[in-house]
Amino acid sequence: MRGAEDPVTLPRTTFVLAMLALLPAATCGTGAYRMPPSAQGKRSDAIAIPAGTKRLEVQFHDGLFAIEHADDASCDIETNLQADDTATLADYEQASAPVVEHRAQDGVLTIRVALPPGARMDAVRSAWRVKAPRNLAIHVATRCGAVVARGYQGELLVEGGSGVIEATMNGGSASLSTTSGSLILRGDYARASVRSAIGRIDLALPPSRIEPVDVRARNDKGEVFVDVGKQQLFELRFLGEPHLVRCDPEVRNAWIGTETVDGTAWSRGRLGDLTSPATGALWVESQSPVYVRQLPDNPFCSPDAAK
Repeated sequence: MRGAEDPVTLPRTTFVLAMLALLPAATCGTGAYRMPPSAQGKRSDAIAIPAGTKRLEVQFHDGLFAIEHADDASCDIETNLQADDTATLADYEQASAPVVEHRAQDGVLTIRVALPPGARMDAVRSAWRVKAPRNLAIHVATRCGAVVARGYQGELLVEGGSGVIEATMNGGSASLSTTSGSLILRGDYARASVRSAIGRIDLALPPSRIEPVDVRARNDKGEVFVDVGKQQLFELRFLGEPHLVRCDPEVRNAWIGTETVDGTAWSRGRLGDLTSPATGALWVESQSPVYVRQLPDNPFCSPDAAK
């Protein structure tokens, strides 16, 4: 016989069912478990690029920045917004309007799309479409957005955070850096510098050009993949353990010795088709493997890109 002081123990199934029955009442009473209503909006902006602009500087938090070559410069921005209510959405729409500054004396146009203070990280996403001629340099800074360039021929500088950076150049130069996003560079270019803290780097070396090519890659923790075309040869400078450079059977790598540059000892070698004349210099700094592959040809640029 159970005493008055003995606790009553419910079976586990009964206990769980009782708690589930009480949950809706607790939710309705406190509102702690309610999902707030979501308000969404969109705005479109066409930004005029004044004649005489030499450099376009862009800053945005999240989204996609796309660049393509054109004879006339233009910039279109579509911004998607979301908030917990319509009043907050209206505040976000005003706070995220593009801020444009034109310094005519320097030939610089700056455009910024900011994340409103206190907003959620996904509250503002902007999609940029920029058309730029060869003489318009483009500098982009983003925290987590993606940057894509197709056929751009000018000076491209990108400072990224966690988004993908992918550029297929058709001339000009590229300086690309990211914290944790992947980085891809292809096409034709005279000079390039690519750097990642922990992301992967994919680098296709440019085709033969009249002037020497200078390509520099640094990856602090991630892997580096290098594509070399047929009948291409590059003077290689490598900062790291030489055994980390791993080549496909079709790609030859001949180590020559070491070379000290600005107080740093680099391993020196030649990479590619050892019977061809050198088309430029490749500098790689990595503590992770560097994989070198051969392409049957260079599919990333038009035949007259190097002219």
